[in-house]
Amino acid sequence: MPVSNEPGRSSLSRSFAILHACRRGTAPMTLTELSRRSGIPAATAYRLSLELIAEGALERNDDGTLQIGIGLWELGSAAPRQRGLRRAARPVMQSLAGHTDTVVQLAVAGHHEAVCVEKITGSRAVVHVTEVAGSLPLHSTGVGKVILAYSDDPGVRAILQAASFHRYNARTIANPGRLATELAGVRAAQVGYSRGELTPGTASVAAPVFDAESRFVAALGVLTPEVEQVDRLAPEVRRAADAISRRLHVGAPRSQSPGS
Repeated sequence: MPVSNEPGRSSLSRSFAILHACRRGTAPMTLTELSRRSGIPAATAYRLSLELIAEGALERNDDGTLQIGIGLWELGSAAPRQRGLRRAARPVMQSLAGHTDTVVQLAVAGHHEAVCVEKITGSRAVVHVTEVAGSLPLHSTGVGKVILAYSDDPGVRAILQAASFHRYNARTIANPGRLATELAGVRAAQVGYSRGELTPGTASVAAPVFDAESRFVAALGVLTPEVEQVDRLAPEVRRAADAISRRLHVGAPRSQSPGS
């Protein structure tokens, strides 16, 4: 259980521990589950959850379970950098999803994970795809590997110090040395792959997006049920990511196709 009740830890820090625990869950949680996941004593978790509900950061369902509230998403969506990134990316993502018939995701570095900030679904949608504001593991997804390869966020870099990684299935890379070798390839090719490493039968390919100062800001990826398709899609994803980077460079909201 996380150690989140250290003496002197602020209420704000504990509130964030609750929010992070709730966001990592795949379904709404009971207060007991939230207390266990966050490491916050039940009485404290109850008090803080009431305050978070009042602010819209958490929502309580009819059965008493808790989940992230829309108020928190609205607050995060107001960040100028995210607004500009999504505005620049969306037309390119729509074009890419339209002619590849895939699910297109835009992800940024989060709290030791990748966070999907925009998603466009093509006609051949992959089931059980992470929603906007949902999280993805860094070591077993295309967008996650790109983030690991390029991000200088301390939380992201700390992931690489792990002795091993969670194995979702037989294809998951759990060895740090093997992952480091793959990340070197991601930087060399500016493309990251996941071939059924998170969900069997689902593959992804992603490329980095850079801002006007050539700083890494996001990973653009596509998901497909056809593992062999990712190699063919890689050049298109690279062109689309480059198109978003150019739009960020000029700050123009006009539409631009991935191949332009």
